Amino acid sequence: MGSYSRTAYLALKKETTENTAVTPDVFVPFLSESIAAELANSFSKSIVGSRSLNYDIIKHAIPAPAGEITLNVEPQEFGHFLRGLAGAISTGNYFPITSLSADFTVGETVTGGTSLKTAVVVGTSTEGDYVLVNTMSGAFTDGETITGGTSGSTATLTKADALIYGHEVTLPQTSLDFTYTVEVGYDNEVVRYTGVRFHSMAFNQTENIITAKISVSARAQFRGARVTEAETSGAGAHTVLLDQTTGLAASDTIKVYRRGTGFLDFSAASVKTHTVASVPDETSITFTNLETSLAVDDIIVLAPQTDTYTVEKEFTWAGGSVLRLGTTITAALTTAADYIEDFELNIVNNIEPRHAANGINHVDRYPAKVFTAGFDVTGKIMRTYTDVTYLDKLRGLEKFALHLLSTGEAITVAADFSYLLDIRVADCRHLPFQPSIAEDDLLNQDMDFAVLPSLDDGYTVKILLVNDSDSY
Repeated sequence: MGSYSRTAYLALKKETTENTAVTPDVFVPFLSESIAAELANSFSKSIVGSRSLNYDIIKHAIPAPAGEITLNVEPQEFGHFLRGLAGAISTGNYFPITSLSADFTVGETVTGGTSLKTAVVVGTSTEGDYVLVNTMSGAFTDGETITGGTSGSTATLTKADALIYGHEVTLPQTSLDFTYTVEVGYDNEVVRYTGVRFHSMAFNQTENIITAKISVSARAQFRGARVTEAETSGAGAHTVLLDQTTGLAASDTIKVYRRGTGFLDFSAASVKTHTVASVPDETSITFTNLETSLAVDDIIVLAPQTDTYTVEKEFTWAGGSVLRLGTTITAALTTAADYIEDFELNIVNNIEPRHAANGINHVDRYPAKVFTAGFDVTGKIMRTYTDVTYLDKLRGLEKFALHLLSTGEAITVAADFSYLLDIRVADCRHLPFQPSIAEDDLLNQDMDFAVLPSLDDGYTVKILLVNDSDSY
């Protein structure tokens, strides 16, 4: 890892308690990030006896650290961002089905008519093409009929494998209380953000790879803490006083920077790292056997981790995706692929960070609470103009549904399954557009659309990710 941009890393982990740091252990390849904290201040201009004395600079409340992460959508780690976006995720073994007689009931037991194996329903598609289950008693038989013990509903199970999972999110979310610790590692230090919400997501495709631009808002940032009282090295427990500890966690590895000296050695020459034993409060951390003395104004930073990745090939557009439109989402699932050349979908959870006078430490300058303020979904489909079909839909303000299915590589543990990204938008309406033309060019249509909540389907947007990860 060095100063070169392609050697940085991004890591994340779900927090147990909002804005309480955990050490991220999921590493995600990314294209760019722009998360930053504005360490705000403001002038104070008092009226005093001398005009040369009437200036001061006052620390100001710090806006929520915010920015964007742009990454290619790949089948494994992308589920973390989906869960963060939606606030909740339904995970279970993925059973693709056909010929559903009536909806299964979440919580009921389904039984295979041939295998006699059982499983418990944890999620079911309102379109009737898949069901998510857990607690499988054994291997189901491909092509057998499954029957719900409570609903009495039946369906034909296309195929099943105990190692294949579906992860479903539906939007809008019920809350944004689901937060992560996120860190960006550089050559010599790490910037860590806590209380992170992945509150908005924009899907697009660049050079045939489906990408996602994810808007990030955090409750706090740790980029370094200043030692406020000297501490002498030695064996046993040591408490070091700092001006900030939010962002640090027990067992984190730290480095100490001294102005004019650089990073300090610890146990031996060129060993620059030390392990934090505990973080008891906002202004102190403890060490066992402190290996070098610390002076006032030394700066403690997080040391970079050794990044390791579990990823698969990204989802692609041409040759990897099918986009269908229909009068309803159920109809869209079975129609032929439409001639769509490009596609965008923007999912926005509007949030509003608020500040409050609730403490005297550095961390209390950051937002005290983040509220959900609204939800919007828009998109765009692009294609060459061939006839008046889409203009007529705009003229009549016709409802349409959209289904994007991206199929990835075969899943190694069950080669008859492939990685899937399945996006369903049940109620869309065209926004005003006109075909455009330039010299020696075709007529092109960039057709923006708005998304409405579908009361019939019970969601505005639904996203299903199929892979071999059993949880997020």
